[in-house]
Amino acid sequence: MIIHQEIKMNIIYSPMEHFDIFRIGSLNIEINNVVLYLMIAASLPIMLFLITSMEVRVVSNWLTLLNETLYRTVLLMVDNYIGRKFTIYFPLIYTIFYLVLFSNLIGMVPYSSTPTVEFVITLSIALCLLMGVLIVGILSHKTLLFAAFLPAGTPLLLIPLLVPLEIMAYLTRTLALGLRLSVNMITGHTLVKVCSSFIYVAYTKGVSFFILILPLFILTLFLALELLIAYLQAYIFTFITCITLKDMA
Repeated sequence: MIIHQEIKMNIIYSPMEHFDIFRIGSLNIEINNVVLYLMIAASLPIMLFLITSMEVRVVSNWLTLLNETLYRTVLLMVDNYIGRKFTIYFPLIYTIFYLVLFSNLIGMVPYSSTPTVEFVITLSIALCLLMGVLIVGILSHKTLLFAAFLPAGTPLLLIPLLVPLEIMAYLTRTLALGLRLSVNMITGHTLVKVCSSFIYVAYTKGVSFFILILPLFILTLFLALELLIAYLQAYIFTFITCITLKDMA
């Protein structure tokens, strides 16, 4: 009985508890908590667009301003890093940015799950994007696409060596693009979990609230930092996608 209670306490206060994957239901397709929250994150941008487009105001409210600001951020990113010629890819970049952003932010809700902490999801998105960009480059430039893997001014003797290295670097970019997003989300969420668990355990042990003011302040800073990281990681993910699309398309 004592061993069972100790195991239960270890599970409750485990920093990795909120990364567990458990089955929710099955309709010929197994649905777990990660898939569910990924579907919610994908539907939130649509709900935001519908809410902001229902009312036409002379002075926009904060929700409309937020939507317009994010829209303009992605539009300027495509314009600056890809060019107006390739604004045809704006809907794709816009969708990627919102999906990653809301997937990051939804994990800040208590008792929820963050889809972007799963390597299989982030690597799948990165692989699909970069392979799609490669296919677009092949269709647009045919064999001239291999010039993108050869730095300008390379001596002839180094060409057989540099081309495979550049191709490996392109494939490694896929791995780095997905891993960077997941690792940042995992470390940030784990840090917040450890800090909040420490405060909770200390409070239940009778520690004075005035002593816990400093840990609570640090936890508030961690939460603010997590919100900032959630936005920055979505921006960086989209930015690298734009740079890769510019090089290949």
